[in-house]
Order: sequence, then C-alpha cells, then structure tokens
Amino acid sequence: MSRTPVHIVGCGGHAKVIASMIAAGGHFEIASFIDRAPAEGTRFLDRPVVAEEAFLASGAGEAVVFGLGEWLHRAAAVARFESAGFSLFPAIVAPSAIVAPDVTIGEGSVLMPGVCVNAGSEIGDFCVLNTGAILDHDCVLGRGAGLAPGVTVGGGCSIGSGAYIGIGASVSHGRTLGDGAVLGGGGFLKEDAGAGEFWAGIPASFVRNRVPGETVL
Repeated sequence: MSRTPVHIVGCGGHAKVIASMIAAGGHFEIASFIDRAPAEGTRFLDRPVVAEEAFLASGAGEAVVFGLGEWLHRAAAVARFESAGFSLFPAIVAPSAIVAPDVTIGEGSVLMPGVCVNAGSEIGDFCVLNTGAILDHDCVLGRGAGLAPGVTVGGGCSIGSGAYIGIGASVSHGRTLGDGAVLGGGGFLKEDAGAGEFWAGIPASFVRNRVPGETVL
C-alpha cells in the first residue's frame, strides 16, 4: 500500500514522537521536516530539513503536520501555512490509541501512544492528546486544546480553544475549561475554569489570569 508523503513542521521532541507514530502506522511517509532557518544540509531523523520560507513558496498541495507542542507557536505556524494556500493537514493517530468509532477528530490533531477517547467525544482542529491521556465519553475539545501526558478528563467535559491541562492532571465529570484556560500539572479540577484562567492544586483553585501571549510549555 502506498503511503502519502507528509512534511512535519518542527525538529524538537514533539516532532520526534509524531515521526515515530507515522513510522509505526501505514498511511503516511515522512518526506521532510520544516524549520524556520535551518543550516544548509541539516537533517533530522535521517530526513532533510527544509527552510519554512522556501517550503511555503514551493507549492501548497503537500500534506503538513505541525510538530509544535505549544499551542501559540502551533497556531502561528498554522496561520502562516493557511495564508500560503496550504490546506492538507491530516490528523495523526498512534496505532496504540483507542478511539471509539463515533469520535470525530479535526484536521491536524495528534493522538499519541496510549491515548483513549471514549464514545460521543469531539476533538477539534489542531488538538494534541499526549501520551496516555484519557478523554471520557461525550467530551468536546476546542481548536488547539492540549492534554499533557497522563491527563484524565471525565465524561461530558468541555475544553475550550487553546486550553491546556498539565501533566497528570484530572478534570471531574461535566466540568468546563474556557478558551485559553490552564490546569496545572497534577491538579484536580472539580469546578469550572473561566476563559484565560490558571488553576492549580488538589482540589484546584484559581491562581491568576493568564497574560496575553503567555506560553505554557
């Protein structure tokens, strides 16, 4: 079976894991990695590293995956590629992920090894469900939402666009995290977190509002 060539934006650890998922699957083949300003002749995981500016000018028909863990960086890269006319952003799902048949997965999203997504859930565009994350039934993840390794989200939760749940944290059933909200690593959220709020602790409590443009990774 022929594999679709795909180009990965980024040359860090996140991109490395995505590359291993692609290699383990049967749908895609890595053609190159893309970086903002690589030195001439640079290679990553035995693939050429192409300068982003040159790639954007080379043709918009190629499939692209964003190997950038931080949503603000990922969002900026998505905007650059969309502005250049690119539109093929396949979702990448690790072979070991368990995903219920009725789950919807948006373009450009990544489900890493050991992820479990249960019935009725909806995953928006360009989300990241990192290693071993659990998303229970009837949850909704907005565009660019991120679950760190080992996160557990109870059924019926709503996770807003660009919201992030830190490593090993848990969210009780039926809770909401607003757009850009953050739950710190190891926390347990049993209340709703408003847009742009940072919560932490067990049980989690409001810490502060996020500064515009503040990264979480």
